[in-house]
Amino acid sequence: MTERTVSFDRAAQSLDAVQRAVYRLSDRISCDIAETGETIEVTVHIPGEDKDSEAVLADLRNEVLDQVLRERIRTETEDVRKLVLAMAFSKTGLTGDDV
Repeated sequence: MTERTVSFDRAAQSLDAVQRAVYRLSDRISCDIAETGETIEVTVHIPGEDKDSEAVLADLRNEVLDQVLRERIRTETEDVRKLVLAMAFSKTGLTGDDV
């Protein structure tokens, strides 16, 4: 088993994004995550040979970026999603006045 450490800047990547990325790759790796000051330290445990480790770490970095972008989209579209849900449920007749 290979063990490597990857650091992420907390100003650019949230803990939630890092955790989601690690979870997405949990079929290939296991990780320990620690917050240390301005960084998030991820100790990656990679089963198999060391030659696979660089590809796995690249996949982790790409997945963290993907999760950061998904988080940004969730935040930017939150008001629209709430409006769509409110309009959808307003037409169901499930308001408190009907009970």
